[in-house]
Amino acid sequence: MVAAVCLAGALTGCGVIGTVGRAAEEAMADPAVITEDAPFKGSPSEGFAEGIAGIEVPEAEAVGRFPAKDVRAAYKVSRRLLEAAYLDEQSLLGGKPEAYARLLDPEQRKFFLKNLDHKDEKKDTRAWVFSFEPGTTELVGDAVKVKGRLSAAPGKDKEVGPLLVVTYEARFVYAVRPAGKTGPIVRVMAYTKSRHEFWRDEPGGRLRHWEGDSVDGWNAGVECDSPGRFHRPDFRSEGGGDGPLQDAYADGEAPMEEGECGSVEEI
Repeated sequence: MVAAVCLAGALTGCGVIGTVGRAAEEAMADPAVITEDAPFKGSPSEGFAEGIAGIEVPEAEAVGRFPAKDVRAAYKVSRRLLEAAYLDEQSLLGGKPEAYARLLDPEQRKFFLKNLDHKDEKKDTRAWVFSFEPGTTELVGDAVKVKGRLSAAPGKDKEVGPLLVVTYEARFVYAVRPAGKTGPIVRVMAYTKSRHEFWRDEPGGRLRHWEGDSVDGWNAGVECDSPGRFHRPDFRSEGGGDGPLQDAYADGEAPMEEGECGSVEEI
């Protein structure tokens, strides 16, 4: 299967929009079709853990002036944010990302909710979470396959001073099908590498956190012209990207430019 790859900043995919009825019929007759009872079989994601258990958390050690207990607390917050952004079913299916919003710092939460589903895609904070276009998609089974890791390092901000920076890198693999239909079943991957920043406004104050800048990110198995910051799975498996095929599971691939669409091998 050829599927699309997209930069998270643009949150677009590669593919041709079309009806899924004919594709579903063809898929049902194909012995190689992804099945409901084992949707990850034969994929590298089959060996991934299920859900948030797939995010590896290292042993907490002091980082700069932040003691180990702060690092441990930061890891916990980062893990919960990732779970809400990529695994919350309400948000995944295009609903309001309430679980994610609750976890944000109050100041950032206000900005997030104000700009959620903004008509201007550059302002739309829906990009902060992963959501399929409402009414188009349903999850197959209860499992989302996940592989990722956290790491901590010192940082500095000119306004708040010393930072504890938690960098996260993860792949989330979803088995999905058209809403209300039995098939076809396809796999979609979201890859993200970004950071959460932690600090205290004053010594002894609460440990605050902030969604930092994205380092890299792309999505595979979605259509190029998905609307806004939502995603449409490429149920027809026709791709549409250009350039050489890339391995969605390989590390070290060259980062894509914003809005660029490429092609990947089987997800």
